[in-house]
Amino acid sequence: MGIVSTDIPAGLTAGVRALFLKSIEGVPTHYKKLAMILPSAKSEEKYAWLSSIPGVRQFVDERQANGLREYSFTIENKTWESTIEVERAALEDEQYGQIKLRIQSLAETAARHKDQLVLELVRDGFTNAGYDGAAFFSDDHPSPSGDLSNVAADALSATALQTAITNMAKQTDDNGNPLGIIADTLVIPPDLEWKALELVGSNLAPESALNAVNPLRGRLDVIVSPYLSDTTNWFVFATKSALKPFILQERIPVEFEALDGKSGSESAFMRDRFYYGVRARYNAGYGLWQLAYGSAASGS
Repeated sequence: MGIVSTDIPAGLTAGVRALFLKSIEGVPTHYKKLAMILPSAKSEEKYAWLSSIPGVRQFVDERQANGLREYSFTIENKTWESTIEVERAALEDEQYGQIKLRIQSLAETAARHKDQLVLELVRDGFTNAGYDGAAFFSDDHPSPSGDLSNVAADALSATALQTAITNMAKQTDDNGNPLGIIADTLVIPPDLEWKALELVGSNLAPESALNAVNPLRGRLDVIVSPYLSDTTNWFVFATKSALKPFILQERIPVEFEALDGKSGSESAFMRDRFYYGVRARYNAGYGLWQLAYGSAASGS
């Protein structure tokens, strides 16, 4: 049975909302792997704890408290929206299938926007500053023992990947204690997808003529992102600890809203149009650079 005019105000909004919520839950995303999801209670949040946690020491005489470092980072929440317009006549003429596709597309767009924010932080990390004032990917992160680095200028290769993994594993806290970082994710633009899959998926080392076993096989998950505009830059991250390389700060989660006949809207009455949209408040920012490694191969 098709949708008739009397059904539109009574039943359409609930069905469209349910379709939207179901669709947005099914969209594959990457931001949850790369970013800490942190709640926000105001317009912006200041992060003063983004320095390494002190190591454990023997309790000899009294505790040695480690206060917050002088570094801090503020993330301001932003308001986002996306809206579609639907002709009422299209619904009355039983074109609900077309409306369904548009609602599903709206859900996909909303879900992937957080991916876009986080991956654009990755893309711009060679110039954008992190919590310590240096570029997120930099060779001059300040520390008591001297400047530290999480950047290179090497093209993607087996040797370059092994160097990245080793350098991340050797990162230390302010007291020189190893942080125990284990790299697990390689993030690349579409142009490097096949090279990356060969490097981490082949049984034999793809760059060796001696049929040597590939030590990188299964070592890293691969994320291919169209938001990485440079065709040669690549990135490695450690994502399996409680702390992550990025922050996704969430003030108001994605909400579905409708302006239709049920709400007695002016648009439905005067223009015979319904509007469906999403609204949310959130933003993304840089977390711990120690969990990240970037290679600006285009600059080599």
